[in-house]
Amino acid sequence: MTEVKIRIPGRRAFTVRSAPAPVPNPQEPWLPYLGLRLAEAALRTLDRRAAYAFTGPLAALLTALWPAHWKGLRANLIVIRPDLSRREMRGLLRRNVRNFLKAWIDVLQMAHRPQAAWTPWLRMRDVQYLDVASELGQGVIIVSLHLGSWEAAIAALQGQFEAKGSKLALLAEQVRPIRCFNWLVETRSRVGCQVIPLNVDAARRGDQVAVHRSGAAAVRQIYRVLSHRGVVVMAIDRDLLGTGVDLPFCGRRASIPLGAVDIAARTGAAILPVALVRDNHDNYLCRAFPPIQVTVGPDPESSLRTAAHQLLQVLEPELRAHPDQWHVMQPIFGPPMAAEEMEVLPSPPLTPEPVP
Repeated sequence: MTEVKIRIPGRRAFTVRSAPAPVPNPQEPWLPYLGLRLAEAALRTLDRRAAYAFTGPLAALLTALWPAHWKGLRANLIVIRPDLSRREMRGLLRRNVRNFLKAWIDVLQMAHRPQAAWTPWLRMRDVQYLDVASELGQGVIIVSLHLGSWEAAIAALQGQFEAKGSKLALLAEQVRPIRCFNWLVETRSRVGCQVIPLNVDAARRGDQVAVHRSGAAAVRQIYRVLSHRGVVVMAIDRDLLGTGVDLPFCGRRASIPLGAVDIAARTGAAILPVALVRDNHDNYLCRAFPPIQVTVGPDPESSLRTAAHQLLQVLEPELRAHPDQWHVMQPIFGPPMAAEEMEVLPSPPLTPEPVP
C-alpha cells in the first residue's frame, strides 16, 4: 500500500493511502519506465516555464513525423470543430499536442514539487458551489472531462477540500507497464490525492472476470471515501471498461459510463460538474457548476441516463471552447442519434439549481 504523509504549513498533517501496488510482470519492458524516470530527473531542476518552452517545437515534430499516433485524437477534434479546413485542423492538433506535453511536464514535476506549490497557479470561478456540494450530500463526486492539465489542476484543487477536512481520491486507468502506473500512484499521493485504479487492460483483453473484480474493488474504495464525506474525481468522456450506454455528445452518439451517477444515486453524494482548463498564462482555471443530486424514479436506468445526459450538457460548452485542451486519444464518437432516441432524454435538470 502506498502511504504518504502530507505536510502543509499552518495546517494539520494528514496521510494519503492508496490501494496496494500491483506487482509488475517481470516480462514487461523496462524501457518506458526508465524513460519516465530519466524525464523526471531531467525536469527536477528545470523551471516550469523553461520546460514548457520546448513543447511547441516538440509538438510540431511529433505531429509531423508520427501522424498515425494522433489519428484518434484528430477524429475527435473533427467532430468538435467540423468547420475547420485541413490546414486549420493541423494547427488545432499541434496546439492540442503541445498542451498535452505541458500536462505531462506537470505530472513529471509533481514527483518533486509539494502540493502547496501548485495552489498559487489555481484560479477559481463560482467557488461557492464547492461549499454547496459539500453540504448537499454524503460526500462529493466531481465529474469532469479530460480537459486541460488534469493532474496539476487536481493537485491545486486538493487544498480547497483538505482545508475542510475532506480527502480527495481520483479514479484512474491502470496503465501499462505496471512500474509506470505504480510511479504515477506514488506521484499523485505526494500531492494528497488517493488513487483508485481501474484495470482497463483486462477490459481490452476481454477478461470479464478481472473487469468485474477491478470494478467491484474500485466501487468499494469510492464508497469508503464518500462515507467519510470525502471527494472522488471522475471523468465522464471515456468508457474505460466498455460498460457505458449510448448518449448524445457534441451532436453524435458516444458511449458514456454511468458509474458516477449510479454511485451518486446509491450513496446520496452530490455530483459537482467541474471544468479544469489552462489559461494563456498557464494558470489552472477551475470552474464549478451547480451541483446535482441524482434521484432514481420508477425506471432506474432512464433516471441514470438522464443524469449523465445533463452532465454532458453542462460540460459540453467548455469542451467546445477549449478543443486544444481536450486530450482523448481514442475515437469516441459514432453516428448521430435518432430523433426517437433523443425523446427519452429530457433536458430539464433533475433538481432545482441551488442558491449559493
